[in-house]
Amino acid sequence: MLKTSPFDSVHRSLEANFGEYAGWSLPADFGDTAAEADALSGHCAVVDLCSFGRISVKGAGAADVLDSVFSEKSGKYLDETWVWVKGDIAGEVVCRVIRINGELVVVTPPEQTDAVLKALETAANGVNVTDMTEKTAMLGLYGPAAFESMQGVLPFDIDHLDEGDVDKMSFFMISFTLMRGSWAGGDGLELICPAAAGPMAASAVAKYRHKHNITPAGMECLKAAMAGAQKPL
Repeated sequence: MLKTSPFDSVHRSLEANFGEYAGWSLPADFGDTAAEADALSGHCAVVDLCSFGRISVKGAGAADVLDSVFSEKSGKYLDETWVWVKGDIAGEVVCRVIRINGELVVVTPPEQTDAVLKALETAANGVNVTDMTEKTAMLGLYGPAAFESMQGVLPFDIDHLDEGDVDKMSFFMISFTLMRGSWAGGDGLELICPAAAGPMAASAVAKYRHKHNITPAGMECLKAAMAGAQKPL
């Protein structure tokens, strides 16, 4: 059975055309792939990132476990930041590692989540490794105006976030993790929240999309952008 995104009801209200992606039922497009690509490259596109793996690694020695799995990284695991990592895990895999409040979270491309999870569990040596993918929801706002557009949608201030920064904020007692960066190259803002809060987060973006010129984009647009994106590793 295909996994369903926490944003599914919002996608359907926007008349998405669905497809299968790494075991998930997700929007392939929203009816105009050219407009989606133009928004991603020229202004702001919103994409469902729920199929990307989110693996929590906690405990003393967590960083050592990651270093044993990933041979390269673009920087140190500093708190409230994220870095690129690369390793040979059933073939080359490039992921991102978030560090916030001492916790390390590995964000993986959809097709490689299982292999990365297995590698981390094998190397764990007493460190707690937990797959949070289906317990959380992840949304991406990508494009040169993504940050500006989301400043008018989010109920909290994000002016302090620079490229590579991570912060955790609360709204109505719900925790949101925000990262400034993008899998598609260029600027972007990503949001991780509990799966149960996913519909609320996506509905807010959908409600204000016309006012802030935010275009819903599907996986086909995202895949094309990722294929052409330059990564530092």
